[in-house]
Amino acid sequence: MKLEVVTREDLNRVLEQLELPEYSGSLTALLKSQIASYNPTLMPYLSLFVNGRKVEQTEWPSLFIQKSDHLKFVIEPGVTGTAIAAIISVVIGVASAVYAMVSMHKLGKNKQKNTKQGNSIYDVNVQGNKVKLMEIIPENFGFFKRFPDYLADRHVFYRNNTLFCDMILCQGIGHYDYKADHSDIYIGETPISELKGCSAYVIEPGVKITAENSPEDKSWYCWYSSTEVTQSGHTLKSGQGKIDTSSMNGVNLEFKGNTFSGCNYRIYSMGYGGCSGGGTETVRIKQNLDLKWANGTIFELSGAENTRLIGTEIISAETDAASGITTLTLKCADGFKPDEFFRARATEIQTNVDEESGEETETELITRNGDYLKVTLSAVTSITYDTIPSGCSGGKTVTEDEANTTEALCEILEVSSDEAGHVTLKFDSCDLTVPEYPEEVTPSQPYTKITDTANRLVGSVFQPMPADYPYDDNGLYEILDYTNGVYTVKRLNDSYGEVSDWRGFYSTGVNQEHVLFTLVSGQASDGGYVGPYRACPYGAESKIFELDFSLPGGLGKLNDDGEFDKLSISIQIEYRRAGSDDEYMIIEKTWTNNTNDQLAETVRIELETAGNYEFRVLRTSQEDGSTRALEEIKWVGLKSVISSIDRYDNMTVLICRFKGNETLSELSENQLATYWTRKLPALGYSDNLPLVATRNIAPVVQYIVRNSKYRNILDVDTLMDFDELWRSQGLECNGSIDSDSTLLESLRDVLNCGFAVPVVRDNTLSVKRLYAGATPTQIFTKSNMTSSPVITYSLPKEDDVDEVVVNFTSPKTYKTETVYCHVDADGNKRITSYPESDNQEQLEAWGVTDYEHAVALGMRRLRYLRNTRVTYEIKTELNGLNCQFNDLVGLMLDENLSNITGRITGINGQTVTTDIELPEDIWEGIVYISRKDGSYGEYTFYRNDSHTLYLDSYPDIDWDSEFGKSLEYPLFAIGELQLCWVTAVKPESGNRCSLKLINYSEDIFKDDIKENNQ
Repeated sequence: MKLEVVTREDLNRVLEQLELPEYSGSLTALLKSQIASYNPTLMPYLSLFVNGRKVEQTEWPSLFIQKSDHLKFVIEPGVTGTAIAAIISVVIGVASAVYAMVSMHKLGKNKQKNTKQGNSIYDVNVQGNKVKLMEIIPENFGFFKRFPDYLADRHVFYRNNTLFCDMILCQGIGHYDYKADHSDIYIGETPISELKGCSAYVIEPGVKITAENSPEDKSWYCWYSSTEVTQSGHTLKSGQGKIDTSSMNGVNLEFKGNTFSGCNYRIYSMGYGGCSGGGTETVRIKQNLDLKWANGTIFELSGAENTRLIGTEIISAETDAASGITTLTLKCADGFKPDEFFRARATEIQTNVDEESGEETETELITRNGDYLKVTLSAVTSITYDTIPSGCSGGKTVTEDEANTTEALCEILEVSSDEAGHVTLKFDSCDLTVPEYPEEVTPSQPYTKITDTANRLVGSVFQPMPADYPYDDNGLYEILDYTNGVYTVKRLNDSYGEVSDWRGFYSTGVNQEHVLFTLVSGQASDGGYVGPYRACPYGAESKIFELDFSLPGGLGKLNDDGEFDKLSISIQIEYRRAGSDDEYMIIEKTWTNNTNDQLAETVRIELETAGNYEFRVLRTSQEDGSTRALEEIKWVGLKSVISSIDRYDNMTVLICRFKGNETLSELSENQLATYWTRKLPALGYSDNLPLVATRNIAPVVQYIVRNSKYRNILDVDTLMDFDELWRSQGLECNGSIDSDSTLLESLRDVLNCGFAVPVVRDNTLSVKRLYAGATPTQIFTKSNMTSSPVITYSLPKEDDVDEVVVNFTSPKTYKTETVYCHVDADGNKRITSYPESDNQEQLEAWGVTDYEHAVALGMRRLRYLRNTRVTYEIKTELNGLNCQFNDLVGLMLDENLSNITGRITGINGQTVTTDIELPEDIWEGIVYISRKDGSYGEYTFYRNDSHTLYLDSYPDIDWDSEFGKSLEYPLFAIGELQLCWVTAVKPESGNRCSLKLINYSEDIFKDDIKENNQ
């Protein structure tokens, strides 16, 4: 069985993987065996694929895993930190805080680099309460000011016209020491306990959250707030989501290419006075068609006639009775040209042979019908006559018409066109016959004489859309532009993708009097639907939603008495599954009031089925329009519940509720901070030690190691010795591990607070430090070195570091403070608050909140750089492997001719015998003699003769009969010992070992904190 963990953001990037080739069994058993806190009732945002097939979470309890199965867990957007830590711990087998701290960050943010960035100094100048989904849970140690991170978005809602805000915050992993009255929780510089309308609830790790230990039932739900509906709000106007041209006055709407434009008339009556008592006059004002929809809006067009104008100017028309053909010539309308969908009937001649007579007959067969045209043709006779004069007015000239009209749907038999824009059509006379002109036109008024008689043909030709035309004009469109009354659009398919081969509107030259425009999605520029907007992040589902509405100016209409009359506003909330073609479900809401006080309400919607829903809102009531009316309404929030987890097993959670605008304003400006101390297990050998609030360094080291998968490697005895030392020096660790780091990297940061480093040897993790007056653990001479040492001297240069810049956290402001460390001409320390050199080295003093502590770290580093200028590379036999990093060793160099080295060939009490002859001028001094384990003892000697020395004490060596045989004789050295620190140990082939050393200097410790700060 192979298991992998990936994220939806990058399905190809495997965060962790595990192979259990022999495992077969239920998924539940696997999860329970790997995750101590696994709860099958929780539904984290995780997807599971087994051999490429998705397995729904409802199927997990019954899923049986075979040995050959490939499992892939996909971490979906919206997942909480605890779920990530839990599922990743499956493949590691350790549900540890430190591992969560390391692995969680692998998810990254916006695919950030995975290179080691180092734990930040917790600078409150740049930190604040932030949502950190899919990021690491911080490990806090000691005491300092911290801004807890949001587990989810702030839940802002209105109740009884009062604004509330619930916050679910993560202080960090583990337990903390805090005050019961919450006077150690601050907003800005004010304790939360002193602010009205504020309450706080601390939830310890593993404690179930209930209505009794939180603001109210379900107040612990994690909410997601849409970024598309924010506190700035969308103003709801009374524009229309549907616009029907049939309801307009005098509408004239035409399509052309990929545009449409039109006009209609606004009609109103105006009164006037006069001698006759006055009256009213109807005024018609022409205005461009304006849907009041913004660019990018998607709408559906329906009711288009789907016919196009061919022409209205008849050139000639005649019917040939003999051939049965009517020929019609007309001028093409503007924008029309004959195309492949303006087709005549197609025929072919088929020859048939009579089988008996052999006679051939030809038959014309129709292979394709011609397209049909709607033809209206009128033969008009006009007369012009003079009327009989009446009264004082003379006669007038009048023209009157009489017409015979025919209308038919005709199939095109033949079609031709010319360059002048004329088209000639032939139809079957059975379909269309040119009407006769009226024989007589009788004047409607008394007349003196008829002055003129004329005949003319008038009519029109339209083409209904052919059945094989690719795109009906009814459908989906997106507005690209609106300029000077002309809309430019593009055609969309049912998936809202662009139709690339759309020819433009078919229905050109036709007044679309009965078209319906329906808003599908997009922001109305003045009214109409607002939305739709998703209420959940992609990949998440919910069945509890909230929409916030605000009436910032109140609701009502000012009357002449200075009072407010009642006014009502109605809206329509519509929702459906995001991205679907489902019909919107509708909820109606109405507000009625008579006040100028600000009003607000949260509308909660709970559905039976969870899903990723989208919401849109339409103002259905018309606006009053008067300057006296207070009727502005805004949609200011869209939220969904993305988690109902009521227990956090390994972190301390803080739930806060704030009431009222003033408190929330203060919160937004200053953020919420805690002044708590982390509780850690007391220092000792047991795993079940009590938790104590501590700022000490040693408990942090113990906690990190014991919560890793290497929990049993800690050298507790050494750590206890260091704990006593650090406490005597007053050294503390007050920091937050908030970045991707390994176990050793985290320990280095912590131990740096105590001027120490972690060292791993023989599966044991111990602590080492440099200190003055140390005794060499080993001595290397020409007797136990396989070659001469390589010595490198680093001479002082102009660009040597002469200033160490230390960044630490101020215990007063809890902001980053900087000190600059220098050495003056006399070799004494000099500290400034400003830089003096370009040759700097930065030192991030993580966990340090004390000025003197920071200075000591900076000076230790500066003096180390100044005084360690000689490096040695030596090669030894395997006894070099007894050295550890930071061990102090001694070198007896060949270049000093006064140095004497050799072997001890015998021991008799306090007298030792050497293998070489001792110079006559050697009478007394210090001799170093090696032990079996490679370490050295230091003794004062007195010369007996040329081969024997008398020691001031018995040598710490048990003489072995194998000395000089299977065991090498003990080594001795007399002379000047060059002290060095071990910086690297490297095994080599051939039972050899190489070491890198750097010279020892007492001056390095000159500015260290003394051990008297009890």
